Amino acid sequence: MLSLGVFGTAKNTGKTTVFNTALRCLWGFGRVAITSIGFDGEDLDHITGLPKPKVVVDEGIWIVTSKGVTWRATARLELVRGLDVDTPFGSLEIYKAKSPGRVPLVGPNRADDLLKVKEILAGYGVELFLVDGAINRMIPFQYVDLVILATGASRSTNIEELLLETEAIVKALFLPKGEIGKLELLEGPISFEVLKSYEGRGILVESPFHVLLLIDYRNLLDLLRKVEVFVLRKPELLCITLNPTYPERRIEGFRLSMIDFSSLKSFLSKKLGVPCIDVLREEDELCELLNARVRRGWAFTT
Repeated sequence: MLSLGVFGTAKNTGKTTVFNTALRCLWGFGRVAITSIGFDGEDLDHITGLPKPKVVVDEGIWIVTSKGVTWRATARLELVRGLDVDTPFGSLEIYKAKSPGRVPLVGPNRADDLLKVKEILAGYGVELFLVDGAINRMIPFQYVDLVILATGASRSTNIEELLLETEAIVKALFLPKGEIGKLELLEGPISFEVLKSYEGRGILVESPFHVLLLIDYRNLLDLLRKVEVFVLRKPELLCITLNPTYPERRIEGFRLSMIDFSSLKSFLSKKLGVPCIDVLREEDELCELLNARVRRGWAFTT
C-alpha cells in the first residue's frame, strides 16, 4: 500500500483543495482510503467566519473517521468495521462511500494509531491511502511514504518570512537517513538546547517532524548547518503547493485577498529543487505530478 500525506503550514493554505485534487486525480489507482490527522470538516473558519472547503468523495472511497461526526456526511456511508482507536468524537470506524458527497474527517492523532490504521487497511486490500493533516499535528506523517507541503499567503504575506520557513521545512525533510547503533538515537521531540549540544557531531532522530516542532525556523536552519542530523524514517517530499489567497481583515469583517506569488514560486523551485505548484491555476500540473509519482510508487509496491 502506498500512502500520501498533505500537510498545511496554517489554516487556509489550500490543504483541503490539494487533498480533493489528489482524490480526483488518483481515483482509479485500485482501492483508495482517506483519513485526517485530527479534525477536518468545519463549515466556517471559526476565526474569519469564511466558508471552508469540504473533503468530497466519490462512490467506492474508503473512509476512516470518527463515528461521532458521520451524521454530518452528505455521502451515504456503509460501516465496514469499528477500530479500537479513540478520538474526542468517539472511536474510529472504517466506512465505504456508497454515493458521492462530503465527509467530515476525524482520524487518528497519534503516530502509533496511524500506523495501526495503515496495517488494518492493508489487510482489506487498500492500495492507496491519503492522509490529511497540518504542521501542528505532523508527527504521524513519519509513517507515510509521500508528502505534499501546502503553504501560502494565509501563513504569511511576508515573502521573505515564507521563504525562510519553507526552506527550513524542506531542509528537514531532506535530512539523510541513519541507522540505530551507528549513531545515538534521540527519541521524542528535539529542543534547541539538545540540538545545539551536538554541534560538530552526528545524531539520529526519529523523523524530520521531531525537529520541525522547533518553530523558530531561522535558528533551526542555522543549527542544521552546524549539526549533522540523521533521521530514522521520513517520507519523500513530492511537491510544495502555494495558495496566493488569504483572509484579509477589514472593518466589516474578513474577505479573501490575493498576492502575487509568481516570483516566490520560481525562486522556491530553483533554490530548493522541489516542484512548486499554484493550487488555483495549476491543478492539471498537480494531477500530472501525482499520477506519474503514484503510478511509479504503486507499481513498485505491487
